[in-house]
Amino acid sequence: MKHLLLVLLPDKQATLLASVLSAIAFLLGVLDMLDRDFEAAGTHMNLSVAIMGFLFILKFLSTRATFQVAEQAQAQLQAHIKRLREAKRAPEKTEAEVIAQERAEIAELTENLKQALNNIAPDSPVRPKYEATLELMARFARRGA
Repeated sequence: MKHLLLVLLPDKQATLLASVLSAIAFLLGVLDMLDRDFEAAGTHMNLSVAIMGFLFILKFLSTRATFQVAEQAQAQLQAHIKRLREAKRAPEKTEAEVIAQERAEIAELTENLKQALNNIAPDSPVRPKYEATLELMARFARRGA
């Protein structure tokens, strides 16, 4: 569900389009009020508010999903690091199996984090945290290679 919401994130063009449609509905409402057609004016005003409300709700849900995906990727990375430390103490698998498993896990986590990071605003205060996590994952991938 979280990954589906990431796809639905309204970009700047969709936000601009929704804002323009809302403004048009508002202006139609004002024109209807001037013509003393209050029923149509109410409908247009409600439509204007509904468009912006839907946009805000969609942005909130998709942004929340983005942060949850990023947090989940970071938690998985921390768990992976913990397993690596424990694996060094008690080696049960062969070195090749461990490296192959590490690469697969890091590749999956990196992809999830990159997808989430693409949907975080560039000026967001949490973006550096996830970029640093992504760099850490890249270092682990290079170390295993």
